[in-house]
Amino acid sequence: MKQEFYQGKIKQYNPDKGFGFIGTSEGDVFFHISEYPADTEPKRNEKVKFIVVENDGKYKATKIERLDPNPAKTKKTKIAEHNNSITSALLSNFRR
Repeated sequence: MKQEFYQGKIKQYNPDKGFGFIGTSEGDVFFHISEYPADTEPKRNEKVKFIVVENDGKYKATKIERLDPNPAKTKKTKIAEHNNSITSALLSNFRR
């Protein structure tokens, strides 16, 4: 794997041991909590981007960044914005 950012989802995380795995299209990649942003713990299915390094023939994720820290809120916001645009368009037709 090259020194470029890959994307995946947190597949599993064990807070007692401080490590987990990120699922990617190329397979699962190990990560340690020390490579994760300090403000929160990893959550299952959370989208992340990261750099992969090889360590004794195994791959490890480093420089992990969250892509969308709150996907449910983002989805809700997008739906609300879409609904507002539809409502505005419909109301503009009545005002003519």
